[in-house]
Amino acid sequence: MRPAANTLHGRFLEHAAKTPDAPAVFCDAGVLTYGELDRRSALLAEQLMLQGAGPGVVVGLCVERAANLFVCLLGILRAGASYLPLDPKYPDERLRFMVRDSGTGLLLTTPAARDRCPEGPAVLVLDGDSVTVVPGADGGRPVATVPDDIAYVIYTSGSTGQPKGVAIGHGNCAAMLAETDLLFAECDLSGVAAVSSICFDLAVMEIFTPLSRGGGVVLVDSAVHLPESPHLHRVTHLNTVPSVMAGLLDAGGLPPSLRTVVLGGEAVRRRLVDRVYRETRADRVFNGYGPTEGTVFCTFKLVPPDESGEPSIGAPSSTARLYVLDERLRPLPDGQPGELYLGGAGLAWGYVNRPRLTAERFVPDPHLDGERMYRTGDLARFLPNGELEFAGRADHQVKVRGYRIELEEAEAWLSGCPEVREAAVVVHTAEERPDAASLVAYVVPNDLPDTAATGSGPWLDPALQSRITDRLNELLPDYMVPETVVFLAAFPVSPNGKLDRTALPEPPTPDTPLALDAPTTPTETALAELWGELLGREPRTIGVRDAFYDLGGNSLLLVRLAKRMSRRFDRRVGVSDLFRFRDIESLAKWLDEDGGDATPDAVAEARRRASARRSVVRGRGRPAGG
Repeated sequence: MRPAANTLHGRFLEHAAKTPDAPAVFCDAGVLTYGELDRRSALLAEQLMLQGAGPGVVVGLCVERAANLFVCLLGILRAGASYLPLDPKYPDERLRFMVRDSGTGLLLTTPAARDRCPEGPAVLVLDGDSVTVVPGADGGRPVATVPDDIAYVIYTSGSTGQPKGVAIGHGNCAAMLAETDLLFAECDLSGVAAVSSICFDLAVMEIFTPLSRGGGVVLVDSAVHLPESPHLHRVTHLNTVPSVMAGLLDAGGLPPSLRTVVLGGEAVRRRLVDRVYRETRADRVFNGYGPTEGTVFCTFKLVPPDESGEPSIGAPSSTARLYVLDERLRPLPDGQPGELYLGGAGLAWGYVNRPRLTAERFVPDPHLDGERMYRTGDLARFLPNGELEFAGRADHQVKVRGYRIELEEAEAWLSGCPEVREAAVVVHTAEERPDAASLVAYVVPNDLPDTAATGSGPWLDPALQSRITDRLNELLPDYMVPETVVFLAAFPVSPNGKLDRTALPEPPTPDTPLALDAPTTPTETALAELWGELLGREPRTIGVRDAFYDLGGNSLLLVRLAKRMSRRFDRRVGVSDLFRFRDIESLAKWLDEDGGDATPDAVAEARRRASARRSVVRGRGRPAGG
């Protein structure tokens, strides 16, 4: 293997030298060529090395999703350092912990994200091609990057109540890129959509697979913003989770140029694959599986359009070793489920500053002397054709909209709230919204109301829930904050005295009183009807100052809302508009000022559709004719 192919960024440098005028990044601000990205990242690398960046040094990366993101990523890697992604949208405490835990002493940011950087480390501010150092120290000469050097550190949810950093080496990344060469050899990578936060390892494949092949990256804020990208027509390849793909299909937000879809992070169902083939021009749909500890993925399945049954997660990649083992680490026969263990070229070095946890999860491989394997905690079985079928989890780790969450971590933070005596968190999927799983917290409050007694049923308390979730929002990323908090006088327990999660009751139906600030204009009325359709609520319970998210909405529903509003009001409405105008009052004012009042026909149509939907909901579960 040539030296450039041994690192995460080396093959980008080869393409930049050969085709400097080729487009590398498409973003809202324009196009960045390979030559421009090469020049700017080289200049930045020099500045980073002057500040002491190099092998063994972790550089925090706190930037907005713009062209400078790519300059920063490549600048850190070219300096020989490893990058620690820090999402500016994360709570302050989360960012402080990641910086402190990883030992990061140097942060790279931009003027737009400067105020989100935790205090302590030296800060470099990249503004165009210029770099401001606050403060710093002279560093030594650069050292060439080798495969054993760490390329990045990504923090994942941890069962101890704190996130844990996974350290991935350049050699691990090189093996992943070699495998994508084989998998996507016949795929068009001229427009790979970058929709994942760099705090998640899928972003590594989204960004560096095309840049290692001379392709282009289409950068958007997130998958839900994809339909409004000015470069939507360039998108040929999309990696995303099934729930997001379902939302994009519902909204008709996928481009005709799309040819390859990679699904992962959640169970992939046949009905969704069929929809992708039927409703887009994609000719390849992949199902991928892999933990962060295995460098993005370790199995892949090309799901053909004419195959029956639910898709498997595919066969092990050429660089991975996968075992299905019993509790004594003995291989199980085909068809018998057991815990999935992972080894091979993609296996991570371990967890940062967690020697005990590293020893627990990265164990000696009894089947290959001198090698290690990772206990994934996933259950799987080998099929006769050599593919693997996912069979669930052996612990309390879950995936919600593709985000990896350890329930113990969410419970630990919840238990730290002063209002909470005991806490449990589970994943809940409502019957009317099967594609939108959510976190539900069960809480025994410190101050029980007089009416509560052991054995009494669950109840909701909006004011108490608000106090708890407001505190959690200051500590956790939004995807880890439960959407609903159910209160109990006592938890159900099993015969051995432990929490019986299977006996936790269904969340009660909220008591939704009539809104005090009811809609007064035709546009407000039409919007309340649209929100009611999507949220499963009576429109008269929705006030004009209610925010969509506060009523149970999420980013996937925003995609559908934008599409329905565009159709109803005969004007383009994007997800970014719905982030700007979060309640009905401001949204209606924007619509009326820019496009005139909603027509009576629009209001009548909204009411008709909402009424039809309520009839369907009321009729669920009733005998025919009853």
